Amino acid sequence: MKNYKTGFFGKLGLMLVVLLALMTVGCAHRLGAFTVISTKSIDWSRASEYKRYNEKVEGSDIYHIIILFPTGSVTIEDAVDNALEKVPGGIALVDAVLRSKSFYIPYIYGQGGYYIEGTVLVDPTLTAVANNSETSYLVFYTKDGKDFTKKEISRAEYLSYVAK
Repeated sequence: MKNYKTGFFGKLGLMLVVLLALMTVGCAHRLGAFTVISTKSIDWSRASEYKRYNEKVEGSDIYHIIILFPTGSVTIEDAVDNALEKVPGGIALVDAVLRSKSFYIPYIYGQGGYYIEGTVLVDPTLTAVANNSETSYLVFYTKDGKDFTKKEISRAEYLSYVAK
């Protein structure tokens, strides 16, 4: 009876595992920590009115590599925007950490992108949500992030939006 560790399939299996490990490439880099990072225009003269959201929020901008071809490009701005859009009235991330992560299995699949995590700074005038208010607002920023429009919604619509 052959020992499976020294038999042909044992050696072949070990070689396949080592080969697969050598072929799989992954990388993660911390690009920086930011006291404040934003893609929106911020009126710092009103800074005392801004509130911190009570939970950390994550945002990302990801691309995929299929065989050898990337499916798009990524930007730090889109990762920041994706994080800010998770909290109504979000204008900036405070105490944020930015990372770049990627992995690739040659000729099969890969993924990479920017990931950011931080606490959202909220402008209460953009959300207009008070505990006794029946009216709330959704804020839509333009693509350049320098202007916005407000849409009035009911408190129930706001709560269902936040639940999503």
